[in-house]
Amino acid sequence: MKEKNNIIINSAILYVIAFLLTTILHESAHVLAGFLCSSQPVLHHNYVEHLSTNHLSVWQQVLIALSGPLMSLFQGLVAGLVYFKSTKQRALELFVLWFSILGMLNFLGYLMTGPLFQNGDIGKTLMLLNTPLWIQIFIAFLGAGILLFIAYHLTSPFLTFSYKKGWVNSEQSRKNFSFHILILPWIIGSAVMTLLYLPIVAVVSITYPITSGMVFIFPWQNASRIENLQLSDNKSLGQVSYVAILLLVLMILGFRLILLPGIKF
Repeated sequence: MKEKNNIIINSAILYVIAFLLTTILHESAHVLAGFLCSSQPVLHHNYVEHLSTNHLSVWQQVLIALSGPLMSLFQGLVAGLVYFKSTKQRALELFVLWFSILGMLNFLGYLMTGPLFQNGDIGKTLMLLNTPLWIQIFIAFLGAGILLFIAYHLTSPFLTFSYKKGWVNSEQSRKNFSFHILILPWIIGSAVMTLLYLPIVAVVSITYPITSGMVFIFPWQNASRIENLQLSDNKSLGQVSYVAILLLVLMILGFRLILLPGIKF
């Protein structure tokens, strides 16, 4: 039981680190686009403030809005490729897996909510381009379809981090292990990220950490049907990673003490 608890701790820590990096990369892409368009961007912890926008053309505004989601898409695809190219199942690979998933969730989440939230990156882009409603709805359903496809294939990757046959040799044991390495880290990590996202800038930003991961319920419930798993030969996840804890502390300090006040470019 102690090893499973350590797996929860390690996975939750890696989840938060991946979430923080996803947020920073996403917002940094907005900063880069804004800097190129002379919008005088200020990078904050979970948003970018543009001090000069009156001169921006429609296409410059579109570039700034799209840069964040496109960065998340790029992150998801590259990290996913790195994960599937790896033959090991260490804490590093679990981080890369989380990093890939969170990048894709960020991008697809914007696609799905575009018609509903015009203040969001995709919603703003659709509004600026006067996109017909039927196209907006099509894009939203496309995003939802891709998200479900990814969720369907998420079960096995997390289960393969098990290094004990007894953890995944029955329907109930597989669901239990998935709950420990996937669901509980998401719940714990989302609670931490919600606190780190304070103060509230927009309601959607404060609800995003928990709602974005609700799709994880599907691969957790789906774990019972997965068979013929190749077990990991690496037991490092069963021991708390103090290196990961140190990295997390440093990132949180930077997130709150440096990015929250803002960095002007």
